[in-house]
Amino acid sequence: MPDAPGLPHENENEVLHVTPMLRLLPTCLCAVLLAACGVSPEEAEPPSPLEARSFAAGSDGFHTQGTWLHGTHVQSVSFSGATVKREGANRSVTLRLIQGELVANMPLQLSGTTPSLEPCLSRAASGVDRGCGFTVEGHGVCTPGSAVTLTSGACGQAGSCSGNPVVRVCSGETPCEHRGAGYLASGDDVTACLSSCPSVRFICPASGIYTVLAAPYTSGQAWSVTLAASSGLFPAATKILRGTDLVGATLWPHVGGTLAYNLEVVEAVNANSVPSPEDSLEPWDSSGDTFLYRVRVLPSNGTPTELCAPSAGTAGWAWAVPVKGLFDSQGNRQDSSTAFTLGCDPGVIAKCYRWGYKPWLDGVQSGDVTRAHHACTRMARADYCADGTSYTQDGTYIRLWDSVVPNITPAPSTDAGSVGMTFEAGWKPTGPACLSHWRWQHLNAPCVGLNAPIYGRDGGIENDCRDPENPYGPLKCSQICDNAGEAEKHYGARLFNDSALNGPGGEPSP
Repeated sequence: MPDAPGLPHENENEVLHVTPMLRLLPTCLCAVLLAACGVSPEEAEPPSPLEARSFAAGSDGFHTQGTWLHGTHVQSVSFSGATVKREGANRSVTLRLIQGELVANMPLQLSGTTPSLEPCLSRAASGVDRGCGFTVEGHGVCTPGSAVTLTSGACGQAGSCSGNPVVRVCSGETPCEHRGAGYLASGDDVTACLSSCPSVRFICPASGIYTVLAAPYTSGQAWSVTLAASSGLFPAATKILRGTDLVGATLWPHVGGTLAYNLEVVEAVNANSVPSPEDSLEPWDSSGDTFLYRVRVLPSNGTPTELCAPSAGTAGWAWAVPVKGLFDSQGNRQDSSTAFTLGCDPGVIAKCYRWGYKPWLDGVQSGDVTRAHHACTRMARADYCADGTSYTQDGTYIRLWDSVVPNITPAPSTDAGSVGMTFEAGWKPTGPACLSHWRWQHLNAPCVGLNAPIYGRDGGIENDCRDPENPYGPLKCSQICDNAGEAEKHYGARLFNDSALNGPGGEPSP
């Protein structure tokens, strides 16, 4: 292990050589740091495209980390205020997240009218094909192209009725006339079992929505009907839109004040069909539960731009993944019921999701996986100070693993030293729980919240937290760790990483 420069010592003119067991973060100059210039990483220019780097299958957990958190200047998106395009009109929807996919709930509403909804002038008007006396029974949703049967209790089937009702099914949310535009089918008596309760079968239209009209067989008679659908849902108050249904949707950033822009979904694709930026032979996410979105920023005045900065292997844009929770510019995370994060690859929110730390794996309540994802965003950026400042370089290789139960990323094999990497740190959502060495020797963090070592005359560290006999107590002990076991046992870390000792001016080391 090379010397650790800048460790505090009683005589600043002496050079202290630190053994591997006692290596620790140094106190360092801040002139080389972005934070010293007062620049927030979220205010900096978008990162340049990452160099295309790949690793072979079975490479034991190597990843290329980055310096940007969100990968975009848009930090959060509102669940409310969104619209989708349906049959040439913009419809209001409410967004939600189901696992790693955006889902929109679109309220259904009757569109227009038709003569069949007018009262019958003659009490003798009768039949399923008449053009008066019908009422709207409700809307239903179904899978386009599938067969749907609506029943009302005849022959032991679901539903119920009284009197002698008839039903008519129309495509979409618009009422229709018998065999007119949008007409799908009609239902009359089911005579096979001597019942007056109707049943009707039809093919679900392309919109996935239908409208049901109902009436007595003869106007003026008493009647009632309760319909049940063989597939889909009836009655339905909303239509669920997901996947490519959201192409063309408009989303609103979750910010205060007057907005000068909104967002448009240009493309949506399941992540199991998108190659990983780190290994083109592997999918971005093989689970099938994640969708990736290409999103554009639509300013009120000006030219639309891509939400996500270009990434390796893309043609001027990158994918965004929806992630539960919100992250501020300091890297702090909070749960939210009103907004979510769109993380752009190569930002580390997206990277950590792609590496397997998907917050939705916890279920409704945030738990170990959510905390591991948050800790991963600190680790991937070498956010030693837990204030959003990155102390690394894009494309630097790291090797990560965890002790989450069940395990998401297993510990690396025992030949770690053969690839030029050694244990760097254990991580928590609040930053490093303990450190062994800096990832880049010239990017040392003066504001790191770990206690500095206190050296005795023999050069040993007297306030080592791992030493049960240290006289300084837990509030002043120095958080040193040389392996994941120590990081977990002494400091409660659940996420760990190896890295090389990268020198100033050097290229990121594999």
